[in-house]
Amino acid sequence: MEFLLKWKKHSVLLAIFLGAFSLVLTNSAFNILLPTFVRMYDISTTLASWMMILYIVAMTMTMPLTSLIVDRLGRKQTYLLGIGLFGLFSILGGLCYQYVQVVLLVRFMHGVAAGIMIPLSLVLLFDFYEPEVRGKVTGVWGMLLTIATVIGPTLGGVIIQVGELKHLFWLNVPFALLSLVWCTIQIQSYVPLKRKNLHFQGIILIICSIALLSLGIQFFSSQTISKWGASLFLIAGVMMLVRFIQKENEKQEPFIRYTLLRNPIYALSVMISAVQDAVMFGVIFVLPLMFQEVFQLSPSLTGAMFIPTAIFTSLFVWIGGYFLDSGKPLYFIAYGIVLMTLSISLFAFIPQEVPLFVLVLLMSLRGMGNGLSDMTITTIGLNALPEEDLHEGSALSNTIQRLFSSFTVMLLALYYDIRWQSMVQSGETMEAAKWLTLKEECIALGCLLFATLPLVLFIVRKNRRKVDIDAGNRRQSAV
Repeated sequence: MEFLLKWKKHSVLLAIFLGAFSLVLTNSAFNILLPTFVRMYDISTTLASWMMILYIVAMTMTMPLTSLIVDRLGRKQTYLLGIGLFGLFSILGGLCYQYVQVVLLVRFMHGVAAGIMIPLSLVLLFDFYEPEVRGKVTGVWGMLLTIATVIGPTLGGVIIQVGELKHLFWLNVPFALLSLVWCTIQIQSYVPLKRKNLHFQGIILIICSIALLSLGIQFFSSQTISKWGASLFLIAGVMMLVRFIQKENEKQEPFIRYTLLRNPIYALSVMISAVQDAVMFGVIFVLPLMFQEVFQLSPSLTGAMFIPTAIFTSLFVWIGGYFLDSGKPLYFIAYGIVLMTLSISLFAFIPQEVPLFVLVLLMSLRGMGNGLSDMTITTIGLNALPEEDLHEGSALSNTIQRLFSSFTVMLLALYYDIRWQSMVQSGETMEAAKWLTLKEECIALGCLLFATLPLVLFIVRKNRRKVDIDAGNRRQSAV
């Protein structure tokens, strides 16, 4: 009986994993193809960056609405909806990949699917696994997803080098179909609660606020729109976001309860995760440009450079989950932050003729640091919430993370285009200008990540005191 129960839990893990695997596979493959899109569609780096940005923005706009969709359809049907959208628009991408407008639409809808699936994935797993083993579960979950990040960049580079973009889209279809069938069979049905009312004003406010903020930053790089016009977009976006929060706080059943941020451990974990997520997407933007524009690596070799990161992430995310469940001091999270900061910042100080093994070493260090800190911080934050608030907490955390990430990537793309062109006009060669600009962005990302270290140490000490108090209570009970 115990064996059957364990198999049921693990089969649910695999069923949910299949959908997330295909999603991460495609996104990680796209992330290293930025220079390829510039050449393939004859577009600017800023426009090509929207292949990444639209995914993040769509995911961010969808996440706040996930709790409303779950309220109407239930968790299982909502997750199946996300998988279905992903598979359907992958087919569209495979059929019409030669049109950049269609590819941008497909990336947007992939982001919508991700916005539905990502907040639900861990929550569905937490329904089957007890709090005492959630660290290991998230560790295994992160390790399995890292396999997709290992395959994705390499696969994307190989497909572009020896095949066509349509093959990358068609590859998703069998994964999406298999995931749809397996999740239908394995995940238990949830009765929709239908407690939330449809608030169209709130839906319009959150969608428009994110769209205006995104467009405002993008328009700063446009020659046809004045800086005043771009500033108006940003101001309008901020005003709509503030108004959305005000309206949501007045409702008895809001889309997402922002009051969850009053929990200090959860709030700090959200802040740290948001910065880590932003740095991760920022590195995915910067490093492929550096590898191909500066070090002159091929697309396939650029993809292969992310394999050491993924391998060490998958290993150390499991180690971090084991340490978390065993009740050991959480200083390993701080060590992870330091490792990531060093690995990213050192890219700004290595020479252009650096041996390949040095690049591999830096990518490996980043994987170690990411594995020790990322999923562990997320688990600590969710464990600080009551069980009934896990779904809301996951959606809110992911929304903030993706919003911060989207703006980080947009700012990096904007700064990259403006900065290297300005250097060229000042007399620098194009190659030197791009190299210096990418160095500056590496330093900025490293500093942003290092700034979270005091917050991590606060959580570590807070958790240490909690462990000591729990141990003391157990000793008193024994006496």
